[in-house]
Amino acid sequence: MSTSLVAPGRPDWARPKLAPAGDRLAAVRWHDGAANLWIGASHATMRLATDLRPWRLEDFHWGASGRGLVLVLEPAASEARMLAWLDLRSGAVTPLTSELADAQYAGQAGGDKPAILLGVRDQLEDGFKLRAVTPAGAVIAEWQGPAAGPVTRWLATGSQALAVCGATPAVSWWHSGLAHPRWALVADIPAADAECACPVAFSSDGRTLFALSSEGRDTLALVQMSQPSWVPAIVSSRAHFDVTAVLMAPDGSRPDLVTTTDPVDPQSALTDAAAADLARLRQATGGVSAVITDRNESHLLAEIADPVGGPAYLTVSRTTSSAGKPLLKYTSLKKVRIQRRDPFTCRARDGLPLTGFLTRPDGVPPWPTVLLVHDGPWTRDKARMDPCAQLLASAGFCCVQVNFRGSRGFGKEFRDAGDGQWSRAMQNDLVDALESAQVADVVDPTCLAAMGHGYGGYAALMLATQRDLPLSCVISASAPTDLALHAEEAAALGEYRYTRRIGDPVLDRDQLVAASPVNKITEFEVPALLFHGRRDARVPVAHTTRLAESLRLAGRPVELVVYEDEGHTYARPQNIADFRARSFEFLLSRLCCPANSGV
Repeated sequence: MSTSLVAPGRPDWARPKLAPAGDRLAAVRWHDGAANLWIGASHATMRLATDLRPWRLEDFHWGASGRGLVLVLEPAASEARMLAWLDLRSGAVTPLTSELADAQYAGQAGGDKPAILLGVRDQLEDGFKLRAVTPAGAVIAEWQGPAAGPVTRWLATGSQALAVCGATPAVSWWHSGLAHPRWALVADIPAADAECACPVAFSSDGRTLFALSSEGRDTLALVQMSQPSWVPAIVSSRAHFDVTAVLMAPDGSRPDLVTTTDPVDPQSALTDAAAADLARLRQATGGVSAVITDRNESHLLAEIADPVGGPAYLTVSRTTSSAGKPLLKYTSLKKVRIQRRDPFTCRARDGLPLTGFLTRPDGVPPWPTVLLVHDGPWTRDKARMDPCAQLLASAGFCCVQVNFRGSRGFGKEFRDAGDGQWSRAMQNDLVDALESAQVADVVDPTCLAAMGHGYGGYAALMLATQRDLPLSCVISASAPTDLALHAEEAAALGEYRYTRRIGDPVLDRDQLVAASPVNKITEFEVPALLFHGRRDARVPVAHTTRLAESLRLAGRPVELVVYEDEGHTYARPQNIADFRARSFEFLLSRLCCPANSGV
């Protein structure tokens, strides 16, 4: 099957979740300009269940009975969240909280009188209180948190609750039964661990709390804690890689599947039943790469990486191992052969281990290459198919992605190694990865470009001012170009964790000035294509317009595109299509024309 240049945009299907029983599932798909919920089964057509045009769908949870869904919504004119109940029989959406309050999902209580447990913060209140409501919205009970401080998060069942109090740099966890509230301290989470520590679930017998924690170790591990001591004991951990997702056994007794950031071996079974499910999945998919994302007593739900059609969601019977009809994540890729994506490992010049991904085009290397730098910078590139990398590779470019220091998911030491290292060690990691044996063997050094959004765009611009890589061109979208100004803007918004990572706008000003593309105009020697949204509140458009004007005055080749109706990220389909078209035309005209692209 020949490769086609197909641009997968917003996923057609996203975030599927199994019903509490059987093979029914709910999934998110856009309809009439809004993210809506659809209900279906392994061999049944997905059918529209909601009309959420007045709201933005943030998340959803199946009701314990399977008769409805708890929706987490954001009203169009507010950044506060509200909860609502979707009755699957009538299709009615019943608000569970006021649009004037902020709300969060905390859990459910089953039994003869099921209830939805949620945190609610009214206007002018600092913290969330816990409330139990019926699916019809009637308030059953309400509880205040401990006196330790405002509650920022709740985890609750019908009989007990955990309250997370305070904000970083340090937080505390408190536990109480709900029949006769009496708060007991579970843990004081140190500042270094507070950002990622998170309660996961209580066991079905109520005796054990499971949580993610990095206290006392480098990486995020799954731990269990029981009263009265609440001393954490490690259930599952992985050196160099964080635990990112936990699946409880279908009976709720304990966790039995964990997912980590390890790109080679991402999922581990903690029980014989979970190991049997992984074996069933391998049998059903013929060994195609896959991870289990949800399970109930009769079925499991997995995300698979099909070599034709791309990522898809698949239900598999836990008794017969029969598989349902795959639900393609990107229906535009239905008959498209997906380009090969391989993980690689290397070491930075100071010995720090790095990971990354190569998405390969057709033909024989070396290939013209695009270094695609992720945003954040405190996110990460993942093993699953990346739509932009797939598009680049289908056009004949090798796409290189690097999880440089500061990227999340690889432990505290790796995360903190990026502090104050914009254009320094973080930039060196990109160079070192491109020069590593696994990557250098497939890259044509005479046909190399860098591109990215946000921090990724910033890194691409800085590479254009350095002689470490022989770049042919750069593409930058929504990038901060004046770090001193950027740090001041972040501090003015109260984003002090961000300024601690990037640098203090006063104490580190000289370093920030030196690491700013706008101050290195004379060092730009390659063409630059710049994008920005006029409504960008995180990185104001002046960052890019000022850089473009300075490059023009200096006689440097630059193109600028400003989207008048976009913010920091681009959401409108016509703008996304325009961004892609301009970017590919720019790459094709300035890199060696890929011989196998068919473009």
